[in-house]
Parts: sequence; structure tokens; C-alpha cells
Amino acid sequence: MKAFKFKLDSVLKLREGAESVARQNHAAAGRRLEAILTELNEATEENQRLAEQLTGIQRATFRPAQREILWNALKYQQDLCARLAVKLENARKDLEERRQALLAARAAHEAMLKMLENARKEHTQLAQQEERSMIDDIVNARHTAMRRHARTEAAP
Repeated sequence: MKAFKFKLDSVLKLREGAESVARQNHAAAGRRLEAILTELNEATEENQRLAEQLTGIQRATFRPAQREILWNALKYQQDLCARLAVKLENARKDLEERRQALLAARAAHEAMLKMLENARKEHTQLAQQEERSMIDDIVNARHTAMRRHARTEAAP
């Protein structure tokens, strides 16, 4: 019997590649999310530091110029935190989309692997059936030859 050849091997390779790309995209989205989260945490800490510094200045010496500088810095930091929060939410949505794409690619790849496994089983079964048939033919041929030989010896 011929060696096993999966007819959809090229499709299997494409699905493997698609899953690999989806895995890489998911990992990149995860790294982006982590970077934004780190940046947001740092910005929040800076925001708290500026708020504490502004409160300290207002209690101690009240210099309008210094207060204005800190106030503007605090406003900027609050705006930065708000922008980063939106960016973080978008990154979470992107990560979820990438995760869904990865799951879909994985399911498609697993379906092809299942088809490959089924094709291999079918090939093995056909090979075993062919082997049994060949053995049966050999046994029948031998049996028939022995019967003919026995008849020819018994006939004279």
C-alpha cells in the first residue's frame, strides 16, 4: 500500500501559520496592555505626589506663582491619567479581540489536526484490511493448491 499522504496538508500548514500569527498578535497586545498599565500607574503616582505637594504649599507659604505651576502640572497629570485610562480600555478591548482571534485560529487548526488523525486512522484501517485480504488470498490459494495436489495423488 502507498505511504500515507494527507491531501489537506497545505491547508493544515496555513492553519498552523494563522494560529502562530494570532498567538504573536495576542502576545503583542498583552505586552501593550502591560506597558499602558505601568504608564498609568506611574502617572497616577505622579498625580498623587503633585496633589500632596500642592496641599503642602497651600498650608505653608502661599505663593500664587508656585501654586499656579503646581496646579497646571496637576491638571496636566489628571488629563494624562484620563487619556491613559481610555488607552488602557482600548488596549483591553484589543487584547480581547486578539484572544478571540487566537481561539478561532486554534479551533480551526485543531479541526485540521482532527481531520489528519481521522485520515491516518482510515489509512491504517485500509492497510490492515488490505493485508488481511492478501493473507486470506494466500491461505485460500495454498488450501486450493493442497486440495488439488491431494486429488491428483488420490486419482490414479
